[in-house]
Amino acid sequence: MARQVSQEGLELVKKYEGLRTQAYRCPAGVWTIGYGHTEGVKPDTEVTAERAEELLNQDLTQAGAQVERLVHVPLTDNQFSALTSFVFNVGAGNLESSTLLRRLNAGDYDAVPSELAKWVKATDPKTGKKATLAGLVKRRAAEGELWLKTDGDDPFLNSSDMPQNVHADEACVVYTVTARSGLKLREGPGMAFDVLQVVPYNTRVFIVKEKEGWAAVDLQGDGAVDGWMSQDFLSPLPG
Repeated sequence: MARQVSQEGLELVKKYEGLRTQAYRCPAGVWTIGYGHTEGVKPDTEVTAERAEELLNQDLTQAGAQVERLVHVPLTDNQFSALTSFVFNVGAGNLESSTLLRRLNAGDYDAVPSELAKWVKATDPKTGKKATLAGLVKRRAAEGELWLKTDGDDPFLNSSDMPQNVHADEACVVYTVTARSGLKLREGPGMAFDVLQVVPYNTRVFIVKEKEGWAAVDLQGDGAVDGWMSQDFLSPLPG
């Protein structure tokens, strides 16, 4: 039997998707109905609340199956539910190509909330540009909180007080150039894009995101993308 999301995970998805019994266009322009259901939805589609629940359960079962396929480390019920919500929202393909999955499968469980927090942009159908949406920021935060929820009694991990000594999550993000003659930095992910510069052997870079064997890299560590490099010549340094 397929693994099911927890009740808390189900309520999270229902809260952030909202129930709509008539088809509507989401902010990204996709026809949607029920609790975020998109498959086969047309402008005149209508559903009952009961049917919306059925569609949600089907969608979450499919999303959960993708989480089980892609994640190779053990997950608690809360962790599984948080990732299922994430996949239901962004798609399994995005999880499969993400730094989040790479770090998690390497055993870096603590990296997941901060990696989730990166997925907060949608393309504005009017301008074609990506923009950060408050709703996505809130949902990723809720998924991160669910991921961290534990039954343990560690006073540090479970404290409701706000720490005043806070650190950025930079573990396992530093790579080094391993091409002896240096590695070309390009404007985009592919050989067809113009070369911006050649980055020397052994240069340390930060990977911002990954796409089909290419990495968007930050040379200064300030969070800004300087260009794209082939991942074949980048090797991770210990975090």
